Amino acid sequence: MIKRIETAFLLTLIGVLLGFMLTVQLRSTHAVRWPPPPLRVDENSKLLDSLASAKHTNEALEAKISDLQAQVDRYEKQVDAEIGTMAPDRQKLEDYQILAGTVPVHGPGVKVIIDDHHGPIPVGVDPRYAIVHDFDLRRVVNELYAGGAEAVSINGERMAVNTGVVCIGPTIRVGLARLVPPFTIEAIGDPQKMTSQLNRPGGILDLLRSRTVTVTGPVVQAELHLKSATGLTG
Repeated sequence: MIKRIETAFLLTLIGVLLGFMLTVQLRSTHAVRWPPPPLRVDENSKLLDSLASAKHTNEALEAKISDLQAQVDRYEKQVDAEIGTMAPDRQKLEDYQILAGTVPVHGPGVKVIIDDHHGPIPVGVDPRYAIVHDFDLRRVVNELYAGGAEAVSINGERMAVNTGVVCIGPTIRVGLARLVPPFTIEAIGDPQKMTSQLNRPGGILDLLRSRTVTVTGPVVQAELHLKSATGLTG
């Protein structure tokens, strides 16, 4: 990190020097090219000396500029090389940020909607399990992660590493948001793998359907956009 800061400082300093010397060179050239008034012999001699001196100064500045430009090229190549070696670490950081829910993410995925049972409860079904509970949502989310999900949201609330899903009276709190059914669960990742994981025999969706909970999907989505997590709570 210190090495990159030193490199950036040197590049900035070289740029300032280049700009200063170019300004001096342009001013010298402008002064020489300005149409002179009629001159006496001694003044003409002085002007010729000034022209020779300005030419010498310009040549020296041009040589210095070329040298500094070569240094800039070397530093730019060095910085590019350092950035190239950091690429894998940057990719890891981005992956961790996505999994942690701290950055927005978009991509293909699946959507599944889970709702309470509506209408008369069939005989033999416990009414307590004909509605969606917090542990049902947690199991669906866990199945999605097991199927390779990179990001998951419930009713638009992004799941983070420590987002809690708990019942609060008639609502289910996801993070800091209190949600009510129906629950739309969206997940970004490989659609086929997540679909297979959710639809496996005896899995969470089969269990919910056996309890008469309404399940729609999973439906493959070509493009989903999930925001970053707004509330991180356990």
